[in-house]
Amino acid sequence: MATQNSAGNTAAQLTQQVLATDLDGTLIPLNQNPQNQSDLRLLADQFQARGNSLIFVTGRHFQSVSQAIEEFQLPIPEWVICDVGTSIFQRQESGEFTLVTAYQDYQDQIITSMPIETLRDQLETIDGLRLQEPVKQGRFKLSFYTDAAQQETLVDRVQEILTQTDAPYSIIHSVDPFNGDGLIDLLPATVSKALALEWWTENNGYDAGNIVFSGDSGNDLAALTAGYRTILVGNADRQLAQRVYNLHRTSGWKNRLYLAQGTATSGVLEGCRWFGLAEQIQTDQLRLGATPLTVDSTFFRVWAPHRKQVVVELLTGDQSDQSSFTLTRNQHGYFEGTLTHARPGDYYLYHLDDQVSRPDPASQYQPEGVHAASQICDPLDFPWSDQNWQGIAKQALVIYELHVGTFTRGGTFQAAIERIPELIELGITAVELMPVAQTPGRWNWGYDGVNLFAVRNTYGSPDDFKDFVDECHRSGLAVFLDVVYNHLGPEGNYLSEFGPYFSDRHHTPWGEALNYDGPDSEYVRRFITENAVFWLEEYHLDGLRLDAVHCMYDDSHFHILEEIRQAVSEHAETTNWPVHLFAETNVYNHDLITADKNRAAYTGIWCDCLMYSLYSHALPNVHLTHRTYHGATDLTETLQHGYIYAGHENTRVTASQRNTDQTNQHLPSLVIALQTHDSVGNHPHGKRIHQLTSKSFQKAAAALVLLYPGIPLIFMGEEFATSAPFPFFVDFEDRHLRDAVDVGRRGDYPPHIWQDALLPSQAEAFFNAKWNEAPLQDPGMFHWYQRLLQLRKQGINDGWLSPVNLQTAYDSQSSLFTLQYQDIRIQARLTPQADMQAQPLPVPLTGTILLTSEPEPVIENNQIHLAPNHTIITRL
Repeated sequence: MATQNSAGNTAAQLTQQVLATDLDGTLIPLNQNPQNQSDLRLLADQFQARGNSLIFVTGRHFQSVSQAIEEFQLPIPEWVICDVGTSIFQRQESGEFTLVTAYQDYQDQIITSMPIETLRDQLETIDGLRLQEPVKQGRFKLSFYTDAAQQETLVDRVQEILTQTDAPYSIIHSVDPFNGDGLIDLLPATVSKALALEWWTENNGYDAGNIVFSGDSGNDLAALTAGYRTILVGNADRQLAQRVYNLHRTSGWKNRLYLAQGTATSGVLEGCRWFGLAEQIQTDQLRLGATPLTVDSTFFRVWAPHRKQVVVELLTGDQSDQSSFTLTRNQHGYFEGTLTHARPGDYYLYHLDDQVSRPDPASQYQPEGVHAASQICDPLDFPWSDQNWQGIAKQALVIYELHVGTFTRGGTFQAAIERIPELIELGITAVELMPVAQTPGRWNWGYDGVNLFAVRNTYGSPDDFKDFVDECHRSGLAVFLDVVYNHLGPEGNYLSEFGPYFSDRHHTPWGEALNYDGPDSEYVRRFITENAVFWLEEYHLDGLRLDAVHCMYDDSHFHILEEIRQAVSEHAETTNWPVHLFAETNVYNHDLITADKNRAAYTGIWCDCLMYSLYSHALPNVHLTHRTYHGATDLTETLQHGYIYAGHENTRVTASQRNTDQTNQHLPSLVIALQTHDSVGNHPHGKRIHQLTSKSFQKAAAALVLLYPGIPLIFMGEEFATSAPFPFFVDFEDRHLRDAVDVGRRGDYPPHIWQDALLPSQAEAFFNAKWNEAPLQDPGMFHWYQRLLQLRKQGINDGWLSPVNLQTAYDSQSSLFTLQYQDIRIQARLTPQADMQAQPLPVPLTGTILLTSEPEPVIENNQIHLAPNHTIITRL
């Protein structure tokens, strides 16, 4: 092979940028894709202008590479590594390619003990292995076809023979993405595309740090995970993407992997731009926060009209070094600029007017909490596998509300993944996470968020959250996120130091209201709508639940709820799945769930009338909401109409004020529950409904909720009647805040009710809420809920579980509540707690019993004896 003829040439090669790329599925355009073809020409021009080196690293034999160069008009490489890394060719000044014989000699030494002909004789008799064409064989490569379905079995069989004979060969296998053939290649032991590239690098004076490898398939795996800067194109198999991602992650490599969105050639160009081998497209960067543009440059944008100067203080990942960069202010009070040498993983703060340094209001991650530096995150650095996810339709929603920190022992996104199969088994179709935005302290319900774009650090990293969502989608679960746009928490809330984020006209029960209608409110509104779309887009979420929208005060003509609805609707046009938007109104709000020609409707509203009517019927002396409910009377009306309170003033509606639609078409838009984090957490002891009443009451009432034509929601642990409470818990780094919350919480309840209750700041309040660690769990409750959800699914599929078919009734003498759908009847005898000793009630039995909440009920003379808190479901 040629040797270096001058020290200068070697020095130049040490700084040379090199693209080493696979061909099929990578550099070669897919199916004559016009965008790929255009990007191929652009990539070639860029390489010529920049003087970058180009190497082909392919499974093709050399003749086939030559044909591909001509057929697809590929740029001429300086080197070709082919035959899956067993041959290297160098282009001479004449344009001719010559074989590098030194590399052949290197491989000869490996296979001295067993020539490749001997290996072929041993393997070609194996059933299912078919020798590839002679032109695809090589001096150091033995290649077979297989059926893809048999490939793993045949690979194991070949490996067994290699081991038994001590053959100096290794296996590389993949599936041809174009025709589905299984491909098995036998190469000299340790030889691969990666080894060939390493040998070439060491023997030609190149710096491995300047090499970028791009690939798409299994035979690229070794090179994709050899430590080079790596481009994995968008058409790569998602399992391969996950493997490459995991191997880079476990190896501790930072910023060496680019997961392209574009396919084939377009993905290569995209990755070359990221790693600086091609010119970056100049675009107007408008996104708030820190947005990486390349592997070593980041665009920063922050709205800070209160400030004259904003300086980015950049720290390296270990925060041992620091540099600064002054952002440019525009006329609207935005400060922005692009900082070179600012990489994903680096930490930064905003230094305001030479006075204080604060985290980014749009920080995507706060690894060390609300007061510390923000971290730059790469939005594309995750191997999503949900390209075929189609979401969950509204009518199929069964929501499971959970708090990440108490859902599992670990209290993390990764730990939560382990519980997904159980949710699927139960019949859940969507999970709704209580807020995950960064809050202060070690634990929190989530409603004290102060970094609205950042995932809470104790739950895991942004990639961990993406992992959770990806696994939910893979399992068939939609994911909703609870977001808080009415106030921010009291600690770590630095927004007012940047600009007029808060209102001087409105105030919420929890703190300052956001400025939706005052001076400069248009920029605050933009901050919030951008946040809503950010969560949906960045984390592939299926929807949002907006907390306490009645406290999102806005007197402007176009209410912020409408602006969020508009922004989310525009985002939904870009997804392959339905995007749901829920508003926690607590009461009925007709406007939000009504569409017209100018706007889409919210998917649903949280309407608590059914839940609190059930509570007030069973426990008339327990008050968990400021609204007043009157037991059976209100429960009867709610079952008939879906609500009894409506409007922003939480007024009880009269018959004349109700929606005139007698078909109850609003019912499927009501999110209903037997219990939620509020109903349980508002009790000073955090007691669940079965602890306040009985498991029998929970079972009987659950049938009314889960078989009602609304959107049912189950609060975590409810399905097992867990003994774990869910009290209000909070942690602040500021001791005075902790004390103030404790005092305020204690003042909410009379002393005799508060007795023995934990203070919100006590660690036990948090750890006791980890429901699946509780000593008492009831599998029977799980099976009851499972059967109810199975019947619900059947009813929706068959069409009978519909508001148009619903008839309700109540017998005050027997406390018997009835839901009737055509020939399906649900009868629930719900007994107030004071009447638990009531005698069984004989009820005429017509039809066939489908489900009964009490095992082995007494049936005599065509009558079934309903005990207190007993539900039966019959088909007439």
